[in-house]
Amino acid sequence: MSHSQSPEVMGAPAEGFTQVRTTAPISRILDPSRWSRKEYMFLIVGVLVQAFIYSFEVNIMYNCVGHIVNVFNATSLTSILPTILQILSAALVPFYSKVSDVFGRAQSLTFAMIFYIIGYIIQGTSNSFLQYAIGQISYGIGSTGMLTLTQVLIADTTSLLNRGIVFSLWDLPSAANIFITGTMTNALTINDGANWRNIYIITSCLSAVGAIAVLTPLWYLQRKAKNQGIILERRSIGWLLHEFDVVGALLITLAMSLSLLPMILARSFEGNWQNPKILGMFCTGIVCYGLLIFWEVKYTNRPIMPMRIWTNRTCFGGLVVMFFMTVMAGMNWQYYTVYLMVSRNLDLQQAIMLERGYQVAYLVFQTITGMLMKRFKILRPFIWVGIIVHTIGIGLMIPARAPDSSDFFVVISQTIVGAAGGMANIAASVAVTGCVDRKDIAITVGVTQIMGSFGSAFGAALGGGVWTQYLPIRLRARVTGPYDEDMVMNNSYKIQAIEDALTKSQIIEAYSDSQKLMSIIALSLAIFACISTLFMQHVDLTKDQNAEELEVEGKEEIIDEPGTTYNEKKVVA
Repeated sequence: MSHSQSPEVMGAPAEGFTQVRTTAPISRILDPSRWSRKEYMFLIVGVLVQAFIYSFEVNIMYNCVGHIVNVFNATSLTSILPTILQILSAALVPFYSKVSDVFGRAQSLTFAMIFYIIGYIIQGTSNSFLQYAIGQISYGIGSTGMLTLTQVLIADTTSLLNRGIVFSLWDLPSAANIFITGTMTNALTINDGANWRNIYIITSCLSAVGAIAVLTPLWYLQRKAKNQGIILERRSIGWLLHEFDVVGALLITLAMSLSLLPMILARSFEGNWQNPKILGMFCTGIVCYGLLIFWEVKYTNRPIMPMRIWTNRTCFGGLVVMFFMTVMAGMNWQYYTVYLMVSRNLDLQQAIMLERGYQVAYLVFQTITGMLMKRFKILRPFIWVGIIVHTIGIGLMIPARAPDSSDFFVVISQTIVGAAGGMANIAASVAVTGCVDRKDIAITVGVTQIMGSFGSAFGAALGGGVWTQYLPIRLRARVTGPYDEDMVMNNSYKIQAIEDALTKSQIIEAYSDSQKLMSIIALSLAIFACISTLFMQHVDLTKDQNAEELEVEGKEEIIDEPGTTYNEKKVVA
């Protein structure tokens, strides 16, 4: 319940304890105006250390997951893993945003980091794909909280003019870790004596170091604030569930699970899409989307994605831009490493290095764009240029995915898409957090994460659908001799070992057809991203959102809240 809201909204009696206080910062207990420069840098350095370690872990797992699912003979199910993660993320982002406002950033981030490390331990000790997926669930619970809360911390503690730079600095370590982890891939996977479980020993230990790096300054600053008399309000579990909108989160989870997973799993059921279970799942998922919209609009007064966010033209346009770009990325690179290994007879490490032009360019141009936005104090032109060039790059990727295209063409097409994508995405991120009131920043970050999660899950499901539905059709059309379809779709190493040159080349052509279809779908989606930019209005990057909040809400107010057991007076410095 917001501080200005009367208790009748929650159905509680008006009588109760009367509270007197001034409006607190939106982060409740973390107020940068109370910190010294050293304390501020203590926190930022901790966040950046965690960013470096997280990017190392993500890159090494991205490099090695293809080998791990090969061990479990489950390549065709690869896209289930990111889909599960993004479904969890969509449901948990608003939960973490709300819990961190109630219990504190440090407590919530500690909870997330525990699940994060446990997830790695479960994955590293798994003996089947199912156990591995369960480990991904625990990892997803933790990583969602870690990503959400660090993004909120950045938005809480940085000015609008510098926000693009700090957002990009969070991602920038991946530009180095792409190459650092690339040199380790074969040693951890396919070289003699390699054991993929060692990957999880490394990542678990590094995760603990990252947790210490970011939690130490956070606990220190939160404790300091408490010693200065800023005390968090005590709330009931019922209040938290109401504020969290558990019904909305449940409907999001059901809608995404039931509509997206059938795209990947349909082929594993008898009759494929004609199977009543698959059709029933998909149709139920669509119904859940309708129920979610109905619930959010008509019944809950704490919507997960408030209408005031969607009725803000700039926020709407920026969210749609990021959504479609996430869908394209989630689909377009889902099986690309496997395709490069098969079509160019590369080992895992070589294939990964060939495809990473996209990510390197994306990260570098995010940082460059953040600096340019600060220099020229504009952002819309970067979104427009980024989207247009991104669309051109996606078009170039269609012929680049032919098996006989040059390595240079592969790299340059991906680099164009990555550079343009990084430019548009960082500008859109600053736009959506800069066009809303300060009190809505955490909510907006949450909505951004939810839309990103849905976009990634939708993209992964589309890619999985093409792989499991379209690839078998192209295999039957292309391959003239006998072949093992299950092996062809699930184990790239065995395809590389095929001795019949004609059969192998025909399999590669079928793979290429599937890759081209993914790029064609991405190109069609890019058009919608272009259109959405027309909604966006100018955002003044020089405005001080903290000052605006204090001007509007920095007045002492009387708050009647039932169940409060103590006086709380907060003074904003």
